[in-house]
Amino acid sequence: MKLTSKDLYRELKAGLAPAMKAEGFAPLKGATPGWKRRGVAAGFQADKWGWTERWGSRFTVNFDAEGGRSERIGYLLEGFPELDELRVRSNAVIARLPRGSDPPFEEYKIDPEKAVYGRDIWLNYHSLDDVREWAAYFAAKLPRFVSLFENETRSPEGEAAQRFHRAMARVQGAREPREKAAILEAYARSESDAHYRAGAERWLGELRKLA
Repeated sequence: MKLTSKDLYRELKAGLAPAMKAEGFAPLKGATPGWKRRGVAAGFQADKWGWTERWGSRFTVNFDAEGGRSERIGYLLEGFPELDELRVRSNAVIARLPRGSDPPFEEYKIDPEKAVYGRDIWLNYHSLDDVREWAAYFAAKLPRFVSLFENETRSPEGEAAQRFHRAMARVQGAREPREKAAILEAYARSESDAHYRAGAERWLGELRKLA
């Protein structure tokens, strides 16, 4: 059975509406499923490339606040256990695909690495049952995710990401390679998160090549 984005959106709306209403959310206007509470909204977005019989399709979740702040789910959940839950659930969908050959694109391959750090994650589905399982998951989880976004709650890894991005903003604002390198060196000395410290050290290595 072919699934269009309308099918996806219909099932997500039907599955989430009662839970979101119970949590005080009002539905957003328009075709795409989304809900809003206290100036904060969460909405689902289908992959623009659509659904295929062999590979199915994907969707993601966007969060927006009045004033222009926005974030995708894969970055919002950085460091929280739910980020890896999403990976595991998507892997289960991919494992059931009637593909008959290796997938041509990374987004349709099993992701073997535990999801800890932020990424632009898209969630796979192939059948109506897949979509209904996602709807049940988000009916239980989406209010918590909105609260994380609303309160700007971060995991230790998420806080490390913010430190890294602040340091990189200072690097971009510096004019001279020597000044840029000094900022990165100071950041790398003080950063406790190995993932982001390694990222800074890679940039520092590139700057040293230019010196």
